[in-house]
Amino acid sequence: MTKKILLFIFNSLILTALFVCLTFVNIPTIPKFLKTIILVGANIIYFLSIVFKWLGYQKTSKTIFVLYLTISLGVIVYAILFKLNIITTISSVESLKNYILSLKSKGVYIYILIQAAQVVILPVPAAIICVVGSLIYGPLLGGLYCSIGILIGSFISFIIGKTFGYKIVAWIAGKENTDKYSQIIRKRGAFFLAIAFLLPMFPDDILCLIAGITNMKFKTFAIVTAITRPIGVICMSYFGSGYIIPFTGWGIYVWVALLVVVVITVFLTYRYQERMQNFVLNKLFKRRDKHNKQLKSL
Repeated sequence: MTKKILLFIFNSLILTALFVCLTFVNIPTIPKFLKTIILVGANIIYFLSIVFKWLGYQKTSKTIFVLYLTISLGVIVYAILFKLNIITTISSVESLKNYILSLKSKGVYIYILIQAAQVVILPVPAAIICVVGSLIYGPLLGGLYCSIGILIGSFISFIIGKTFGYKIVAWIAGKENTDKYSQIIRKRGAFFLAIAFLLPMFPDDILCLIAGITNMKFKTFAIVTAITRPIGVICMSYFGSGYIIPFTGWGIYVWVALLVVVVITVFLTYRYQERMQNFVLNKLFKRRDKHNKQLKSL
């Protein structure tokens, strides 16, 4: 009985917070009619979870409840971030840099939290946050703080996948991506994750979620992530902030050339992403399987 009362209080607080955020927080990116749909929809979804639980469909009830909780908490967090002007603040390098500097000694902790949130929920390119860290704290400390944030966010994503299961991950990452990568991770394990985290054509943040629904243990995931993900961050911190190639003099010509290469790479990656992934995986895993067979035959 106590558990039911606590659950009722918790849901009442969630719905109240959702109502307050949608009613009193002016969010231009969410039209009024959409606010109404979200609010009514959340209540309907919550009611359906209760109905299915009463009818004995526990699994369906749990899935619907997770959907309700994800939508509600997502909107509440977004509204709070918007109200605090954080969404606007992190939209560019200069504004984010000024915001972090204004926090003085607390800026390091906020910076790490923003980077962790970027992995889990914030639709902001990681490069922006990484470069800001390098400009404020230098490439070494900036890369370190950024790596800590990315690792925290990666661990949270893995735990979300492990806790809520396939349906919520498929809803977030897409069914096609979830089925494809979960199968590869189950077959290839930590080796695939290490390669995926080091190469740019794989969706790092999504893979953290998907890894959670496989049989991979958290310890294995944590070790692979801690070794591989900081490598890209450190490279980005040094190269992306002008510490190795300056933004003046001869560096301008180098950056123009690199920009052309990046644009072409991004286009090719977007256009032929699946082919590139298959090529890399086939080459690496065929060689690895061949090596394993040779060792077994000895």
